[in-house]
Amino acid sequence: MLLRLTLLLALLVPAPLFAAQRIVTLATLTDFIPFCFKKEQAVEIAGEVIAPGQDSQQLQGYSWDVVRASFHAMGYTIQLYIVPWERAVHYLNTGKVDAIFPANRTQEREKTYQFSQGVVDEMRMVVYIPFDSTLNWNGLESLNGLRVAAVRGWSYGEKWVKNQYIIKERTDSILQSFMILDKKRLAGVVGYEAAYDYALKEAKIIHKYRKVGPFETIYEYLMSKKETAGGATALEIFNSGRAQITKNGTLAAITAKWLN
Repeated sequence: MLLRLTLLLALLVPAPLFAAQRIVTLATLTDFIPFCFKKEQAVEIAGEVIAPGQDSQQLQGYSWDVVRASFHAMGYTIQLYIVPWERAVHYLNTGKVDAIFPANRTQEREKTYQFSQGVVDEMRMVVYIPFDSTLNWNGLESLNGLRVAAVRGWSYGEKWVKNQYIIKERTDSILQSFMILDKKRLAGVVGYEAAYDYALKEAKIIHKYRKVGPFETIYEYLMSKKETAGGATALEIFNSGRAQITKNGTLAAITAKWLN
């Protein structure tokens, strides 16, 4: 909606003046290291405006750098909201933002949302269990009938969604999941390997657990609501920008910075 209004203004404002006013409005989450997470001692800025060549004062990470560089390559300013994932989805559903990221595609989501062609990030899905666990891993079915933590509102891939026999314990954060696991109320914690490893290393507790899997590799995208011109345009802009940063080497530099 917001992007559609911005594009409509382009017909009314002289081109040189409007060139600096092309804006896409996005929302993302935090606490998703190293993909999207807050800078240390950052002050919260609602609807932060980030022009080409600038960076966020509060957000950092691989996925953010990919999205920012892609839109900036196309000359677009980003208006950014950083909120819990469920609120980001609410912002998208109510038209407050044009798109949200990073989101993986599921059959359920595809009923309501559309996705970019360009990938924002990719990662392996694993299960963390206590180091001394006696679990005999043979795929997700090994967890049938057991309690496994998953952060509320996050998607862990189609295989996780389709398994109706695991008792899925919803939590508010990565570290809360492991606090409950430590109390022996869970058999394991399902997680995005790179993000969860980073969080456990930062908390200096990674030695307490071991990983089984992976059971699936998922790709995440920019997501907008279907049948909205602004959302479709945002995806097209991102796709073109991502192709540019792939060609000019920016994407390789972002990967080297965060994932190598």
